[in-house]
Amino acid sequence: MPLPAAAWRHYRHFSWVIYEQRLLLLVLGFLLVACGLVWTLSARLERKPPIVVRAAPSLKEAAAAYYGAPEVSYDQAAFFLQGCLPLLYGADADGHPMLALAQGLVAPEIYGEAERRLDAARRDLEANAMTQTLSITGLADLVADARSGRAAARLNGYVTVTVHRAEARFYPWRARVLMEVNPVSRLNPYPFYLLQLEQRTGPEALTWDKSP
Repeated sequence: MPLPAAAWRHYRHFSWVIYEQRLLLLVLGFLLVACGLVWTLSARLERKPPIVVRAAPSLKEAAAAYYGAPEVSYDQAAFFLQGCLPLLYGADADGHPMLALAQGLVAPEIYGEAERRLDAARRDLEANAMTQTLSITGLADLVADARSGRAAARLNGYVTVTVHRAEARFYPWRARVLMEVNPVSRLNPYPFYLLQLEQRTGPEALTWDKSP
């Protein structure tokens, strides 16, 4: 006999509830497995060292790394001193036109002292048609301090003086210099700036060689 309509409706409703409960049980099982994986992963990450992802350097950092140097280069220091110090001594009967090129390379005190010295000798240079040049033959004891950005060195050389463009006289020359690392610019194409200059010429230079 067919089931009554009311009983059939009740049976269909009860049958759908069973399938619905099975679906809920399956979803609950997936959720429990996912939670277990998450808790397991978090427990393992507590003991795992973190991974640091470094960002790309900024424009300022990249420029500093490109133009900066970890240490003072002997070749750069020698090139700077060879191009700077002879400007403080070069003179002839027409004056000292090359001295102006030392502006921005040396401290104002060094420039002023060189200008006064060359101006005081200008009459003798004109009267005897004299020329004066400085030649650097050695750079020794280069010491650099990375924190302060400064370097010191000792220099050997000689000053050449010609009289009437015929007779040449050579005078020993010694110096101690203190330089500061300087950003390259249009005013100063060298990576250094001369802060202090202590020098001796002639017999005083030879006496200085004997001192410790």
